Amino acid sequence: MIKKVSVNQLKPGMFIHDFNAAWMDENPFPRQMMLSKDEEVQFIVKQGVKEVYIDTRRGSDGEGAGQADVQAELAAQLQELGVGDGEAPGERPVRRKLDSIKSAPLEEELAKAAEAKQQARTLVGNVLEDARLGKQVAVGPVKDAVAGIMDSMFRNEDAMLSLSQLKQRDEYTFLHSVNVGVFLMSFSRAMGDDEETIIDVGTGAMLHDIGKMRTPPEVLNKPGRLTDDEFQIMRDHVVHSYDILSQSPGISESALHVAGQHHERYDGTGYPDGLKGEEIGKYGQMAAIVDVYDAITSDRCYHKGMSPHVALQKMMDWSKHHFNKGLFESFVRCVGIYPIGTMVRLKNGLMGVVIESNRDSLLYPVVNVIIDSIKKRKLRPEVVHLIDHRGKTDGYQIAGREDHRRWGVDPKQFMPEPKLFN
Repeated sequence: MIKKVSVNQLKPGMFIHDFNAAWMDENPFPRQMMLSKDEEVQFIVKQGVKEVYIDTRRGSDGEGAGQADVQAELAAQLQELGVGDGEAPGERPVRRKLDSIKSAPLEEELAKAAEAKQQARTLVGNVLEDARLGKQVAVGPVKDAVAGIMDSMFRNEDAMLSLSQLKQRDEYTFLHSVNVGVFLMSFSRAMGDDEETIIDVGTGAMLHDIGKMRTPPEVLNKPGRLTDDEFQIMRDHVVHSYDILSQSPGISESALHVAGQHHERYDGTGYPDGLKGEEIGKYGQMAAIVDVYDAITSDRCYHKGMSPHVALQKMMDWSKHHFNKGLFESFVRCVGIYPIGTMVRLKNGLMGVVIESNRDSLLYPVVNVIIDSIKKRKLRPEVVHLIDHRGKTDGYQIAGREDHRRWGVDPKQFMPEPKLFN
């Protein structure tokens, strides 16, 4: 049986099935292991892990809840965040000169969003290369690229967010920086920040990993697990990011918080400074949430990315300790209970992929229906606006999330994709 137990119960003879902590994927330990000595337990506690999943069939037992019960409870907690129609992520009292920008349909904005993101991706690549060569970072062009992304998001936020699901493993370093920028800008907008603040935090996010350019390539690109010393070298990239950006003219304090604090944890178990609670700046707290979300939904050399909904469910669990819980709940409302790219099952047995959110009613996104699970057959894709079926008894309401791998589905193939994006 798979059970979740507190690290205080860990002892030699237990078999760890899952560390229940995303950052442990990069440490020198294997992702699953039999505990053989007390020093291993002490190391796990030192890393800030609070709870782990053990497999009682392969090792000793301990007191805790079964994995299925834990997942059901977390799913219910996420669902509760979507109850109460009209409870969007804030009233968005954004005070900016671009309030007059007209909204655009998703299909119309996708090409413009793709162009803005492509420009940002190219620029971030050039800036990171400059940093690798020891050149001073030019903040102005980055802010211009961020402003272009912001304009697109104000026309149709889902266009840019949907592109952030189209990830390629071999471009992780560049795309992770851009995607964190996109998600953090959306988060900042949802919190009611003004234009200048959105651009500042977006700039910090685009450059938050610039310190990795000072990380030795043999450590940064190592395909296997890192040694203890290599793990510390990798962690030092946060200090390097802060140092590089603090010497860059035009960088704001909020941008520095994003770059320097995105690995801090609310309970004080993060790095580099072990800051706790409100010692971490607001945008450092927000960046920590966004950074983890994009990292665990991305394919890496050492793990397959989670689906967006599963990622939020796991992060809901971690928010008890590692994140500001109120900010995390605001982030969930920002990306949606069923984020873009999530495969869902409807009450009538149809299944599809979420392609657009509905921030006024989080439980009623736009779904591209592709499978009839009752008849076990694929369907011609059909876009359904679930909000049009609210209050009806036709079964076009979400019954739950589905594992796309179980059905042999790649959600990206059923999401709208502009021809210009490659």
